[in-house]
Amino acid sequence: MKMQKIGALAMTAMLGVSALTGCGGENASASEAQGNDTTTSAKSEADTSAPAAVEAAEAQKVELKIWVPEEEVAITDEMVKKFDAAHDEFDITYEIAVVGIDEAPQALETDADTAADIFYTPSGGVGDLAGKGLLLPITKDFDTLTADLPESAINAVTIDGLTYAVPFSPNTFFMYYNKDFFTEEEVKSLDTMMAKDLGDGMWNFSTQLTNSWYAEMFFLGNGCTLFGEDGSNADDCTFNNEKGVEAGKYMIELAANAKYLEDADGVGGNAFKEGKLGAVTSGAWSAPDFRQALGDKVGAVALPVANIGGKDVQLSNFVDFKTITVKSNTQYPLCAQQLAVYLASPESCLTRYNEQGDVPVLKSLSESDEIKNDIVASALNDQAAFATNQPSIPKMGDYWDPMKAFGVAVYNGEVTEANLQSQLDALVDSITSTLTN
Repeated sequence: MKMQKIGALAMTAMLGVSALTGCGGENASASEAQGNDTTTSAKSEADTSAPAAVEAAEAQKVELKIWVPEEEVAITDEMVKKFDAAHDEFDITYEIAVVGIDEAPQALETDADTAADIFYTPSGGVGDLAGKGLLLPITKDFDTLTADLPESAINAVTIDGLTYAVPFSPNTFFMYYNKDFFTEEEVKSLDTMMAKDLGDGMWNFSTQLTNSWYAEMFFLGNGCTLFGEDGSNADDCTFNNEKGVEAGKYMIELAANAKYLEDADGVGGNAFKEGKLGAVTSGAWSAPDFRQALGDKVGAVALPVANIGGKDVQLSNFVDFKTITVKSNTQYPLCAQQLAVYLASPESCLTRYNEQGDVPVLKSLSESDEIKNDIVASALNDQAAFATNQPSIPKMGDYWDPMKAFGVAVYNGEVTEANLQSQLDALVDSITSTLTN
């Protein structure tokens, strides 16, 4: 699942891949045949002689709209059917549409009435959405997961004592590399990697300078802070100090290097799968495709160090959690909450891990030998140790677009060493001065 902050809303092929499904299977058909009367699942053989006039409670008709990233469509369909089969109290009709994990919050803010009842969002945005009254607290069934969730995951989705989302996977990016081009020692340093000659028609490294979920790694790695040391000071951003200038210069030089490939619209990932790229930053969601394309040639490690300001510093990115949320004005709050929790249950998380590589946040799964021995899971966990907790204050909403614009300007050559300080000053002013309501 690729998490990007691209600015403009893009509901990828929502109509083309949306699946409108009447759930309930045989129960739904029986309901129609009996004039919407249903029998309870607990009915025993002794009940078969009961008078026909005794009727079971009628299942609640529920219509849910669910937004998921493209790679989640099939498994979400499978999960909802399993949930419905286990809940005779609901007669569910649902629509699954493709909306990216970063695009859904913006769509919810634009029109909450037509937005999905259930959608995916990074935990870093939960505070902002909850503060605007757009999320429903998850109270039903969440206690079934509490003991299995790390405290950091619970804290990431808890605002003023209420839980507003269900975490299912730690989320940060790391680095994949092709073992044919780089050794385990070489991938420890980005400058060593960039200095190597991989031959004609090859690129050495790819990331997303134009994506504000990736570009921060140079600033945070060099000691800059966003919203203070603990991410809670809305007026504080040091991306324009001396360390920030050093990070900006490194980005400018990297963008101008012919061996660098900007990973816009999946270009870097495709080049990596084609064997034309030495290394690319991405997350666990890319593992299945990369392994299918390159097999045992694929290596996965934490981000490298980079020589910024004359010294090697460990690149540090944001880490948060992928979560499942429910909009506050859903017409079916009980069912929506229960389904959201089920979509993050051990069964669902294991399915998601096996089919698309999302490393589970649940301790019962993440501490298993199967996942500990997975190089991708190890790379994610190693990078998480170097990463910076993504701020969850509402002010975080003012970071994404200005940072994206700065990265785009760097990549397009509009930010130079001559104007870098003024560009960084403008960036910080945009982040800290804009009012989010």
